[in-house]
Amino acid sequence: MVNKKFLWLSLIYTLLIFFISLIPLPNITIPDFNLFQPDKLAHFIIYFIMLYLWLKSNSLKENKFRLKSLILVLFISSFIETLQGTSFIKRHYELADLIANSVGIIFSYIVFVLYPYKKLKA
Repeated sequence: MVNKKFLWLSLIYTLLIFFISLIPLPNITIPDFNLFQPDKLAHFIIYFIMLYLWLKSNSLKENKFRLKSLILVLFISSFIETLQGTSFIKRHYELADLIANSVGIIFSYIVFVLYPYKKLKA
């Protein structure tokens, strides 16, 4: 059953992240690849929370492993990073950001889907 409170929260959160991520930042330099920057932790946390909200909303009819939510949030992350790499956004595609996003998503999936499933089977 769809949890409307979490559905609205996940939609608003996703749109907020989408718009914040696409605000043009003029005069920024192309960063070197580095996974150990403070903003990577922010990316990790933001996408960890995003997947959690989508999972809690139960908005996507899916199996017990909730793969549709995982795929949706991975797509959103990739889409935003790709848009940042376009010339009209005035930001830069950063592979390290995409990796931090993906690690946050996968860690959230492990914590909220796989671990409870394993615990239930034990």
